[in-house]
Amino acid sequence: HPRDLPGGYDLICSSLAVQWFADLNGGLGRLAGLLAPGGHLAVATLAEGTFAEWLAAHDAAGATAATPAYPPSGAIRPAMADLAGGVHSERLIQDHPDGLHFLKALKGIGATTPAPGTAPLGAAALRRVLAQFDKQGATVTYHLAYGIWKNMTDSPAQGVFVTGTDTGIGKTLVSAILARAWQADYWKPVQTGVAEEPGDTETVARLAQLPPERLHLPAYVLQAPLSPWAAAPLEDAEIDATAIVPPVTRAPLIVEGAGGLYVPIDDSHMMIDLIARLGMPVVLAARSGLGTINHTLLSLEALRRRAIPVLGVIMSGPLSAGNREAIERFGNVRVLAEIPPQDRVDAAAVEALARTVPPLAECLAAMRAAG
Repeated sequence: HPRDLPGGYDLICSSLAVQWFADLNGGLGRLAGLLAPGGHLAVATLAEGTFAEWLAAHDAAGATAATPAYPPSGAIRPAMADLAGGVHSERLIQDHPDGLHFLKALKGIGATTPAPGTAPLGAAALRRVLAQFDKQGATVTYHLAYGIWKNMTDSPAQGVFVTGTDTGIGKTLVSAILARAWQADYWKPVQTGVAEEPGDTETVARLAQLPPERLHLPAYVLQAPLSPWAAAPLEDAEIDATAIVPPVTRAPLIVEGAGGLYVPIDDSHMMIDLIARLGMPVVLAARSGLGTINHTLLSLEALRRRAIPVLGVIMSGPLSAGNREAIERFGNVRVLAEIPPQDRVDAAAVEALARTVPPLAECLAAMRAAG
């Protein structure tokens, strides 16, 4: 249901019968070409492995199935540059009373078009296949692929949003390193816990040696070391996540979140909602030690389900080549830097660590090329 905006569509959602596309990715690319800058393309389709039991019944009955060949979920990628996003897949197993009910269900969703160059079975062959299918248990598997991509062309976002796999994960140090490495401005939209320790803006200013003009005040500052949603009522404050607007900057902007992705900001919005609305790619701060693979991959999955582009991961703690390889391989993401334990965390340490971070332009280009 597209919503028309000047210069293109903000959102195109389609449930696609991919067998109708001679060139699936080319067709998706043409749809993506209708998007406005910052617009989204979302699709859902059947993927490779769907109807495996039905195909097996054909093989056992000596028949050739006319079932279309569905694409591997990992091969679905619109042929268009400057898209960020990806595909999530899941499996659905459905039991039917018998094969006839299965065929009626296919007819009900309009999935009766045979693959190009094939013909439907004759009555005798179909009866043999149905008998074999019933003998197998009349169970069928659907492999579903959900893709969502964002058009990054002329994206207003100049910088990144730093979030973490957990609270206390080292986001502030990561933010200081990135601000130093990329000569960026710094902004923390929502600051909590100032009753117990200095705000993160002051810490980043000291560590990254940022002048005042490159620091931007938080939209909300709260005393208690709690989520913004929990801290605000303690001081009769009201937070509206939809009213948080990033500052206008000439330099890249480093935005630091509070806690992890699912920290509530107000009654209706969590941190991941703010990230999605700001439209900035994410740098995910993660630990290097035990448990990081699970936490990091879960966070990456949550981001990609929302079509939030991920620039990369920065790991903090004792170096772990195995955990780094697992995160890069299974998370399909780049580890931008590793922060080993520091004897002293000061401006000199941040300066040294900043020199290990790739340039922002290089990171953005690699993210877009990876899709």
